[in-house]
Amino acid sequence: MTKTIRLFLCTMILLVATATSAFASYQTYLGGDSNYILVDAHMDTGWYVDKSSLNVQMYNPPQYIIAINVCTVPNASRGNTSISKVQTMRFFYNYDLRKMYIDRHTGSSDWRYLDPNGCWAETGISMPAGEKAFELAYGMEFYHLH
Repeated sequence: MTKTIRLFLCTMILLVATATSAFASYQTYLGGDSNYILVDAHMDTGWYVDKSSLNVQMYNPPQYIIAINVCTVPNASRGNTSISKVQTMRFFYNYDLRKMYIDRHTGSSDWRYLDPNGCWAETGISMPAGEKAFELAYGMEFYHLH
């Protein structure tokens, strides 16, 4: 029984250490530049918002529209800092309802709801980028997911 517990604990420690070190291999700021902030990472690819591109397009509390550039960096977990793609993402927020939407086709106002409980396939990259954009613009989190 004791051996089983020890084996289980060792396995859990290894799993936690591996997961922690895997995430730690992504740079928080791309190439040390604080304008490029890591918002999501998956399978060696990192996504960074470009803080200098932040554009508050509508300020009408409780409603806001913010656009920001999101940069894709393949092999970011291996130290690559070369941006392969830049995409402008545009977000609509209703703070009273705590609902965030992404414009499906930037500039068209074709909004898709980003459910804070949605899976990564539905919300990955876009929701963390929208969270960071709101935080950079107003100094507070939107969904309070951190």
